[in-house]
Amino acid sequence: MATKLEDALRKVTALPGVKAAFVFDQFHAIIARDVPGQYSNDILKRIASQLYQLALFSWKSKVLTQEFRLVYDKYAVYTRLFAKNFYLVVFMEKNLEPADFRQPLNLSVLVLDRALRTEDVFESNRSMVKVAQLAEHSLKESHEADDSFAGQFRRLCVTYMGQTGRDMVDLAMEEQYLFPPLRTEDDMRRLRDYALAHVIHPLKRQIIQTESKKLLVAALNNYA
Repeated sequence: MATKLEDALRKVTALPGVKAAFVFDQFHAIIARDVPGQYSNDILKRIASQLYQLALFSWKSKVLTQEFRLVYDKYAVYTRLFAKNFYLVVFMEKNLEPADFRQPLNLSVLVLDRALRTEDVFESNRSMVKVAQLAEHSLKESHEADDSFAGQFRRLCVTYMGQTGRDMVDLAMEEQYLFPPLRTEDDMRRLRDYALAHVIHPLKRQIIQTESKKLLVAALNNYA
């Protein structure tokens, strides 16, 4: 038996030009789907993960992430945040103009929001968010006390870039699949190079590059 959320999602896919849609949360769990059967939940989770990274990176760059649209050769993917922690993903014809889909989707999102709040998954997600926030706070404290190269490099970036510097290093660690403490020169350079590539201000980039080179040399000497 279909849930209210699934029924609401079918109203999205019934819109002209819409081919498929699904809903995921910030943990990349697939909450509801109206997608052809050959696309497994594992495939949708990989798509969700990539879209969430785009939203996360845009948020850290101070770009609006309530919604964004990616256009490919044969279709477009529209992604929209709703109910604080959930994303609606819509696969649509690429030639649709914002005027064609924005108002119908705005109404659909209101219906999805109302349907979601009647589901157990909403309360479950709120509980998971609280746990995740506590875990993130604990992880942040451990990062601040980290005296390895990764910790020193993070504090250096925070000194010159504030919260943006902290987020940038965290993103670099995640994107490069690095885990502190970093003990090899290759891992240290991967972190440093990736982060420096995202420092837009030329003077700050030069300062961080110079100072982090000293940190790198000192760290390598400690592990020698």
